[in-house]
Amino acid sequence: MQMTRDVGENLTIGLLILMLFSVQMVSADEPEYSIEFVELTVYRDGLVSVTQALTVNETFPSISLRLLTPSIENVIAFDENETVLDYELSGVDMTIFTLGTRRVLLEYDTISLTKKEAEVWTLILDVPYNVTVYLPEESTILYLNEMPTSLETEDERIIISLFPGEWEISYALAVTLPVAFRVSDLTVSPTEVDIGGEITISAKVTNIGEEEGSYTVVLEIDQEVENSKTVTLAAGASTTVEFRVLKEDAGTYSVEVAGLNSAFTVKEAPPPVPIPIAYTVGIAVLGAVIAGFILLKRRPPGPEKILRKHFDLRPEDRDVVRFISERGGKVLEAEIRGRFQELPRTTLWRLIKRLEKMEIVTVSKIGLQNQIELRK
Repeated sequence: MQMTRDVGENLTIGLLILMLFSVQMVSADEPEYSIEFVELTVYRDGLVSVTQALTVNETFPSISLRLLTPSIENVIAFDENETVLDYELSGVDMTIFTLGTRRVLLEYDTISLTKKEAEVWTLILDVPYNVTVYLPEESTILYLNEMPTSLETEDERIIISLFPGEWEISYALAVTLPVAFRVSDLTVSPTEVDIGGEITISAKVTNIGEEEGSYTVVLEIDQEVENSKTVTLAAGASTTVEFRVLKEDAGTYSVEVAGLNSAFTVKEAPPPVPIPIAYTVGIAVLGAVIAGFILLKRRPPGPEKILRKHFDLRPEDRDVVRFISERGGKVLEAEIRGRFQELPRTTLWRLIKRLEKMEIVTVSKIGLQNQIELRK
């Protein structure tokens, strides 16, 4: 009986060891990730924006994948919760630290996948997985080294589905006239105010070119730049740009916008009506209370000084600066993404880094998030 019991116990232990070993073997055979899709968007200047979605085994502390080129920029990787992930680069190999992550979205830009000879562009790829390529709008394919999986057109853009392998795709871009703008209908209203009165200066901007573009309207007063605004217009579209001006000194001021000229006059304010001494004391006390309250309350940085100093900012740059100011001068990156949902994530991140480079904002880490703060 004792021998039978010992044999049974040994058999049970052996089976447990075998089961544990089998589980470990299965786990070792599991892939780090599977590719959901890879998309390449090619722009008219040869820049290629790569977007790659991966389903990740959350038990792995990191994953390794091969990039299409070692020359990349504007890299960002984040998980299913839109949390930015850390990574390391070594040539065309990238390691992303993903422990606990179920899905990864990787985005980066590169100019090393295209080349241009005369008016012909060529996209050269060596891809280990299926890829979808979006050529620039109004482009024409001149050469394909192999027949792709599919080729279709959507919204004047050619979409090509490629299987793994080496690819060479040559294409030409449609010739378009350069962007051109006309400024007209300069208006100054009113043309005469007292000191401290507000002047509204407006002008009409029309895109007379054949493609969408941006134009910066610069307001000069007495031959010095007072303010500027940038507008983006589709071909043939128009808009009215307005500036509001306050002057504390009396005199006549010249106005110039894009070569159009006008003027306005600021007059001395009429002398004040005498106020009884009791009212004067009361007003002085009230003013002191208000001034004390203002001194105690810390005001966030105002955007107008920044915008005047950096008159060449883009419209989206100015909107982000104003949004940060409205939120007290300090916001999380996620708040900016929530406010400007129409901007792609990589475009918004490049916008923030551009503002940081211009020393308009500072970017700092708060836990796993980025905090953007206006410089004082």
